[in-house]
Amino acid sequence: MSLATEFLQDLKEGFANKDSSSVGGFVTDDFELISPVTSRPRQGFLDWVAEGGNPTTLFDVEVIYENDDVAVVYHGLKHENTDVRKVMCCGRKRDGKFYDWRVARWGQ
Repeated sequence: MSLATEFLQDLKEGFANKDSSSVGGFVTDDFELISPVTSRPRQGFLDWVAEGGNPTTLFDVEVIYENDDVAVVYHGLKHENTDVRKVMCCGRKRDGKFYDWRVARWGQ
């Protein structure tokens, strides 16, 4: 299983259980989540996961490409008050952890 797949599986479970403890092991101390609508530093990201992410559901995860430096992922996303969306993300890695996770495409 790839690091991105494991990260997103734990993220999905973290949202569902409102628990960010396992997700924290996948990100560096200087991690940042960057999306078209917001940017969250590590603690803000972990707090968001612990709150259930609005609530957020991830599904149909497809890792398009991954190596030691980067992961490119396509997945479905559903927030409580939004339509289902398809999201393309790029996670950059350092020392086996993600230091940023960028949402590169947000659409239906």
